[in-house]
Amino acid sequence: MTVAIGSACCVASGEEVAGDEVVVVRQSPWVLIGLADGLGHGPHAAEAASAFCRYVEEHASMPLEDLLTAAGEQLSSTRGAAAALLRIDESAGELEFSGVGNIAMKAMSRTAMPIFCSAGILGRRVRRLRSFRFPMTPGDVVVLHSDGIASGFDLTAFRDLDPQEMARRIVEVHKKSFDDATCVVALMRDRSIA
Repeated sequence: MTVAIGSACCVASGEEVAGDEVVVVRQSPWVLIGLADGLGHGPHAAEAASAFCRYVEEHASMPLEDLLTAAGEQLSSTRGAAAALLRIDESAGELEFSGVGNIAMKAMSRTAMPIFCSAGILGRRVRRLRSFRFPMTPGDVVVLHSDGIASGFDLTAFRDLDPQEMARRIVEVHKKSFDDATCVVALMRDRSIA
C-alpha cells in the first residue's frame, strides 16, 4: 500500500498569512502527517503553527504522544496551537492518530474510526494525550481539517476526487470566512496501481 496526499489552505479574511500549517514526512515504511492551527489567526498564529511543524519534521520518528508533548514544550513561548498527527504505516496497513484541541478527522474506510483530540492547546497545559490505531486498506481516505472548516460535511460527496482536488474542494465549499481553513487528505492506494 502507498499513501497519496493532498492539502489546501485558505487564509482568514483580512489576513495575509495563514495561522494553519501542514507538515508531511515520508520515512519508509511510514508517512507522518501533521496539521497545526495556531491560536487565533495572523502572524502570531502562523509562528506557533510553523514552530510545531518544524519540530515534527526534525523529530518525526518519536512516538506520537511523546512528539506532541515535546512539541508543546517548544510552543510554550508562542500563543500555542491545536495540532494533530497521523502516522500511516504503508507496509503494515495501519494508521495511528493523536491530537490536541479542535482539529477534526474524518474517514471513509472499512473500519469505523471513533477518535477524539485531547482537550487543551499545545504550548499550554494538556492533561492527557491519547493515541488511536486502526487498520487501513487500499481505497480508504482520511481527512484532517482545522476548525476553519465547518465540520458537518459529508465526505462521500468528494469520493471520486484525487487527494489534492478533494482537499481544495473541501476548503472551497466548507470554509468559514473569519478563520484560516486547512484540509489535508490521505488516500490509501494499492502499490501495484499507485
